[in-house]
Amino acid sequence: MEEKPHNRQPILNPKVHWSRAIGYFQLAMYDQSIGELEALPDQLDWSQKKRSLLIDIFQQQKKWTEMRDVAHELCLEFPQDAQWWVLDAYATRRSKSIEAAREILVEALLHHYEDALIRFNLACYACQLGSFGECLDFLKEAVRRDSRYKTMAMEDEDLEEVRETLREMGWGDVVV
Repeated sequence: MEEKPHNRQPILNPKVHWSRAIGYFQLAMYDQSIGELEALPDQLDWSQKKRSLLIDIFQQQKKWTEMRDVAHELCLEFPQDAQWWVLDAYATRRSKSIEAAREILVEALLHHYEDALIRFNLACYACQLGSFGECLDFLKEAVRRDSRYKTMAMEDEDLEEVRETLREMGWGDVVV
């Protein structure tokens, strides 16, 4: 009978379980990776690392509700870290709605006013919701904070509806 990888007790140094979890993840052996994560202690430093990898696993598996649950938990626990807000919104867009995802990022903007990625994602959501002026405003603000978003805007499929306007603004096409 094959042993289930879940609910494992720690038998090795946590760093070994972490290394194995990463290795299994890289090999797309997600159940085994989760088994190794479960063997890690629940101490804060390990807890955040293992939940971060769980988010990556759930994203690869397209388990949006599970990803959203973990990302939202991290967002509540570590609101000072913008990445959890963005990941919460990403998973919420796929598991609930783009409107619900937008609400998350609007709140995130209150905590991370200068964050370019949050503004870029809000631009994408605005474009998908047909709010092109709002989209362009968020894009300009994202680019003002980080010029790399100009290139990303020319490639992101969520922004297809404003692509011509971006060209007219002189953003140009990306040369590959």
